Amino acid sequence: MAALASHAALAERIGFDSVWVIDSQLLCREVTITLAAILARTTHLLAATGVTQPMTRHASVMASAMASLAEMSGNRAVMGIGTGFSSLRTIGRKAAPIAAVETYIDTVRRLLARESVRFDNETEGSLSWLDGPVRVPIVIAATGPSMTRAAARIADGAILHQGLSPDLLGRALGWVAEGARIRDLADPLEISCWAPYSLGASPAEARDRVRARVAGALVNVQAGWFTGAERDAVERLQAGYDVGHHASAAPEHAAIVPDSLVDRYALAGTASELRERFAALLDQPGIDRVILTPQVIGAGARPLDTVLRELEREVLSRI
Repeated sequence: MAALASHAALAERIGFDSVWVIDSQLLCREVTITLAAILARTTHLLAATGVTQPMTRHASVMASAMASLAEMSGNRAVMGIGTGFSSLRTIGRKAAPIAAVETYIDTVRRLLARESVRFDNETEGSLSWLDGPVRVPIVIAATGPSMTRAAARIADGAILHQGLSPDLLGRALGWVAEGARIRDLADPLEISCWAPYSLGASPAEARDRVRARVAGALVNVQAGWFTGAERDAVERLQAGYDVGHHASAAPEHAAIVPDSLVDRYALAGTASELRERFAALLDQPGIDRVILTPQVIGAGARPLDTVLRELEREVLSRI
């Protein structure tokens, strides 16, 4: 926990604007405690659930946690939410329906506004300890068209978990535009894209470090979005994916992912290649933030502080 907070402080010094912490209870540390440790060690960095889900955390519990984190940090807490993949699959439960995510967000928002809400068992309640309304941005992670449109319609932001190549990003931003046309909120929508990241001495070395992270994204796509060998790989991956190794560095299922899909879903390569790809991604109209996911656990993984310093020195400072 102390190491995670130290890494967040280093990310802040380098110039990152936010840290996103996985909420998957059997694979990772408790997310709200981790966020509190990060906020205590930083001064302006945003700290977000990356991402939570509505099935195992009652809306009243999550609202109280987010309000507490906002209070201790000067409103630097962000709630990222999705349908839940590893956190639910590892305990034998299915991902939440999109409608449940929407209802959950509405309940959390109303509780943070210090309103009284009626829960699904007809009990009414409010966060009576709040002195007044609390503003916590709510961001939806989206892997498909329905959730992407919903995010654009009801959330403060969307995380596009849908690849980085121009065709994949273009399709995702199209879904965003469709949802934004019937947007419920007046505030601007902030769009982030999720990006597995690795810098290596060779493209092959870099790709191998993030192959498992790309596999984790592909397990939630529709195989019909791809053709030929890529479609075959996605179908085989989804049939053999081991959710118990969702956070592992080199699970067996990762070997199914071909280089072509790693290149379409990840920022992985040599320093010069990454500078070019970062510059293109940051210039992409409609993208406000890139959320990097380096592989920093497992045998042979590089220390996160080394990864961050190298990223700043070799890539970010030179674009």
